[in-house]
Amino acid sequence: ELLNITLNDEEKYIETRWNMVGELNQLIWKPKIDVIGRTKFWYKEVEEGKGDPAFQVYFYDEMWEIPAGLALLQLVTKAGTIANTGDRKD
Repeated sequence: ELLNITLNDEEKYIETRWNMVGELNQLIWKPKIDVIGRTKFWYKEVEEGKGDPAFQVYFYDEMWEIPAGLALLQLVTKAGTIANTGDRKD
């Protein structure tokens, strides 16, 4: 799910904030991975010879809002045990 998207035209990047959710219902404890993250896409204008401007992503960077270890723990615990913000739920 896309939570937010912003364009920084001055520095030529687009930043997205998203929520990735996946349920593993085939496992008996029904784990669910739920991670909020951000991705930045840096772009440049390229010539295509068709008159309209074209843009190409030449670099991107992704970051999760919780450590990777906590995301992995979501896979071995019951769904909802570990929050996507890095805080444990009661």
